[in-house]
Amino acid sequence: MAKIKFLLIIGLIAFIQVGAEAQSKTGKKSVQPLYWLNPNNYAYSELNAPKHMQMPKVVLPDADKDGVTDQFDLEPNTPAGATVDNHGVAKDTDGDGVPDYKDKELLTSQKCFPVNADGIGNCPEPACCTELRTAIANIVVTPPKPVCAITSLPSVQFKKGATLTKDAETVLASAAAQIKANPDCKVKVVGYVGTATASKAAQQLSYDRVSAVIKYLVEKQGISETRLLFYYGENGDANTVDLQGTTEEGPNTVPAPHPNLRSK
Repeated sequence: MAKIKFLLIIGLIAFIQVGAEAQSKTGKKSVQPLYWLNPNNYAYSELNAPKHMQMPKVVLPDADKDGVTDQFDLEPNTPAGATVDNHGVAKDTDGDGVPDYKDKELLTSQKCFPVNADGIGNCPEPACCTELRTAIANIVVTPPKPVCAITSLPSVQFKKGATLTKDAETVLASAAAQIKANPDCKVKVVGYVGTATASKAAQQLSYDRVSAVIKYLVEKQGISETRLLFYYGENGDANTVDLQGTTEEGPNTVPAPHPNLRSK
């Protein structure tokens, strides 16, 4: 008991002395924290929420950067971007032995094990899939027929012989603009004779007039000769050469006249 009393007296004296020192400095009465009561309380507080101590940042090595430190990583060389489990091992969702980052068939059924290097099982393809693949392979795709957007082209009128007049050239220049604007179209250039029993001279004149129209379109308007189909000697107005848009194929070079066609 005497020892306890002694300690209490010492503590009281220390308390009074600390209070006196605080009052002499501030001029006010105040009570300082009683450190002597339990100093460990302040040490624990500093450890829990450091205000004075500079605690070093702990950095643990993680060579493959998968989020699992090397000391716990069972697969320390996992490729970048691969999903891993808590032990740093690349995930294998279907358990086929091929990690997900390599697996091209993530959910292979166990009845299809073992799998190949790409994680694809060995189950045979269903009959319906085989039939469907065969049917698709045998489909013959027919390309759509080209459509000519030219609905009408002007006719060229001749007064005499096979020489183009200024008016005829103006008509052909207008026609050339439509022909150039529709590259999928070909153009039939059709010359006529008066009757089915026309003379050789009438047929020759029809030939010459068609040739004159085609020559002007090719040389003056830059239309490709392969787009112009040559027809002459048709039944119709002998003084007219018609232009008709088409997707048909036909004689696209100027045919040579029959040796006996031109009359003497």
